[in-house]
Amino acid sequence: MSERVSVLICTYNHGRYLPQCLTSVLNQTCPPDEVIVVNDGSTDGTVEVMRNFPEVRCIHQENTGKAVAFGRTFSLSTGSIICHLDADDYWERQKLERVLYCFEENSKLGGVIHEVTHIDASGQAIQFPWTIRHRTEPTMLTLDESEDVGFLYPLPKARGRFWGVPGTTCIRRRFLEDLLPLAPGIGGSVDGIFIAAALRYGVAYLPDALSAYRIHGSNTGFGNVAATQQTICMWEFLLAHPNFRPFLSNRHADLLRAKILERKAYMASRTGRRVFSGTWAGIRVPWILAANGYRCSWKHLALPVACLLPVKRTRQAIAKTTELLRTRVAKFVASGRSTVTWTRR
Repeated sequence: MSERVSVLICTYNHGRYLPQCLTSVLNQTCPPDEVIVVNDGSTDGTVEVMRNFPEVRCIHQENTGKAVAFGRTFSLSTGSIICHLDADDYWERQKLERVLYCFEENSKLGGVIHEVTHIDASGQAIQFPWTIRHRTEPTMLTLDESEDVGFLYPLPKARGRFWGVPGTTCIRRRFLEDLLPLAPGIGGSVDGIFIAAALRYGVAYLPDALSAYRIHGSNTGFGNVAATQQTICMWEFLLAHPNFRPFLSNRHADLLRAKILERKAYMASRTGRRVFSGTWAGIRVPWILAANGYRCSWKHLALPVACLLPVKRTRQAIAKTTELLRTRVAKFVASGRSTVTWTRR
């Protein structure tokens, strides 16, 4: 293939996973033309790890966050095909070969996405219910077809379709660079920018697990407050971007606003912050969906109530208070005092 391929990796304190990640890229049956790593202020020995990979270009910098770090790796790259890989994940040996074949077959293709094997911190496979429900044949994905997917709480009778994991997306350079630079608040949702940018021109979906996606610590998405905020920032960025908004129908734009409001309400219900604006956001979601011909999930109806009556946080507070009382009683008993004198004032 005549096109040049760049693999871009941003890492922050993932030194323990980097050797497997980089080895999987360098050992591809169709190797990339360049591999660029930005060490975004790691303090875990990443510098020492990178000394073992002289063939990889590595830039060390102060911590800036993933979106800014990615912008730097992109500016240093020269490939016409851009592949992004998280430092804690790795590729199967035929990943690039399969991906590049798709690009060769269609010169106008925006990108390629595929399935993954989910693994834990130790590398053991994890099976999720949704991993067995994906399509079994290759197909094309478009922006319009994905308009009603991506809600935290899936819509009943949603007509859209989307498969694959955004972090596996490889994209033509010219279809990504018109959305750069990225807002710093996008953080780990850089993957979402990749797939959104590529969907404008069509994405080839491969049903095979061509990489491993590692789930560990705080990198889990659902229920992660930081990840939810980054997703909100990503969608607000895309909705306002002059090079993305024209690709959306009015209905798609409305549904994107509904996804943003849904997550703002969810954030308020989880954190107890901005509860009134979160409640208002939750109230608006069903109305926007109804105006565009969709039924909402029953959980959408419950979101405004959850913002004002945060049951989960109340239970957690009760549990903490109970544990504190138990601790104090235990200390009291241990002190040798067997009676308590109550004083009425």
